[in-house]
Amino acid sequence: MKEDEQPVSIYVLADGAAHPGRIGSLLREAHVEFRNVFAGLPEADAGDASLLLARVDDTKAPWLAQVDAMDMQAPCLTLIWSRVEIDALARHLHQFLIADIGEGMTALIRYYDPRNLVVAMEVWGDDIAERLMQPIEQWKYRGYHEAWQRLEGPMGGTRTQDTALAISLSQQQLDRLTEHCEPDQLLATLVENGTVAPSEPYLERFMAFLPRYQRAAAWGLTEPADRLRFCELSYQFGEAFDQHEHVTAALRQRQETGTSMAACEQAIHPSVWEQLQARQKAAEGKA
Repeated sequence: MKEDEQPVSIYVLADGAAHPGRIGSLLREAHVEFRNVFAGLPEADAGDASLLLARVDDTKAPWLAQVDAMDMQAPCLTLIWSRVEIDALARHLHQFLIADIGEGMTALIRYYDPRNLVVAMEVWGDDIAERLMQPIEQWKYRGYHEAWQRLEGPMGGTRTQDTALAISLSQQQLDRLTEHCEPDQLLATLVENGTVAPSEPYLERFMAFLPRYQRAAAWGLTEPADRLRFCELSYQFGEAFDQHEHVTAALRQRQETGTSMAACEQAIHPSVWEQLQARQKAAEGKA
């Protein structure tokens, strides 16, 4: 390291909304220095459910292990290596949160979600992504991976974005972000309504959910509510429920008529659902 060069610090960037109240409380109890990256935005009113940037002084600290465990259950954590101080880094990260989406409207871009980071950069394009990485030597995330993934920034970079950045997203870019986020959002709904148990690690839950979501898409279901209902049925009656001849016939009919998944479901005789329920219970008994 050069004599006038700042040492590299490690920071936790944590989405407090993924674990409301828990991360902020944990940081305070451990006397960890942290900042609310939403400061200055209405979203900052969420308090501990905001975006929190914390300095890591001890990589073996119990609080860090606890946040890491939270990330495994509900993705919330990325790790940043940077030579800038915490206030400068928080201001820098803040400038990339809001995008103009046209017609006088703006949107919060959740690039900090470990599942979204790479896709957000792709949607932004090279210029914005490079600006974001300017003061970041390394950025680690897990997202949909078992092992840590890594993004490399400029070595020794300390240039930060201290003023509002004009980020505009086209409808096509918004559609790309929506398409990417939809599976996670539907899975979250299934956890909230009790269809999927939250006890398993997130990656296991997601990998069990994804084939169901893909099957819904393959059947031409385009509305989120229809895809959600298809996935609910797949948990209730088995992942292969749509292969039952009467269900298959009803789904094909729905494709032709363009009716909703709810209407398709109602068109199937109750005895079919009873058969499927019996099969599912038998399969669960063997497991």
